[in-house]
Amino acid sequence: MSHEAGLASYSLRGGLRSLRKANYEKPMNYYGGFFQYTIGLERIMKLALIVDYVAQNKTFPNDNQYIKQYGHKINNLLDGIQDIRERIEEPSRVWKLPEKDLTDAAVKFLTNFAQSARYYNIDVLTGKEATQDPVKVWFSTVGKKLLAKRKGSPPSAEWARALDSDLGDSLSFRFETETGEPIRGLEAAIRAKDDSEYVAKEGTFLCSRIARHAISVLTERSNQVPHEVEIPDFSEFFHIFIMDDAYLKRQKVFTG
Repeated sequence: MSHEAGLASYSLRGGLRSLRKANYEKPMNYYGGFFQYTIGLERIMKLALIVDYVAQNKTFPNDNQYIKQYGHKINNLLDGIQDIRERIEEPSRVWKLPEKDLTDAAVKFLTNFAQSARYYNIDVLTGKEATQDPVKVWFSTVGKKLLAKRKGSPPSAEWARALDSDLGDSLSFRFETETGEPIRGLEAAIRAKDDSEYVAKEGTFLCSRIARHAISVLTERSNQVPHEVEIPDFSEFFHIFIMDDAYLKRQKVFTG
């Protein structure tokens, strides 16, 4: 269990670190970030299910289907976490999920990514029926919701607009936004970068809060395992996640 917890923590932290650095110039950070994050999140929730079984039966499950039935279905695993939550004694420190509209959109995306969209690039290269780029899906669903909640106006780019006018067609960009729109001009590039940074920060924070909820259920349920069954102290592997919002939002590298 210690080995699995270490692997889950490593994957989760690496995924969030990549997502925090993602922008339209570096799409590999989106692909790699979601790949590692979904692996880490899935393993955390499967650990919680095993711990829950031990807490109820004083032994480990001997049927591989007990966990295998969930596959990579993040949504079903999260439902399992919610069931475990109901068996945790009060008072306990179990963190709540983020706002429902954001959580629902993120979980739908993460489930699809874990099950199929993580193979998107290979599918395109091998001629499989076209599906949407997961980066585009993330930004046009979850990212769109995050940007709609942004307070205040983006920084002024009037100077860039003036420069675009002065330079005319002599300035060109070879980038596209996360939603696939070509970036034409310096002003468009600056606004795209601002949107990228905002979604990277808030999207990483959203994902870290979803993970925090699952981790808190895992750690609290582990406290109810009978003493005769030896399990590790999971807080040692995930201590940086059992923190308040302000702490999580400041994280950029997740190495604490």
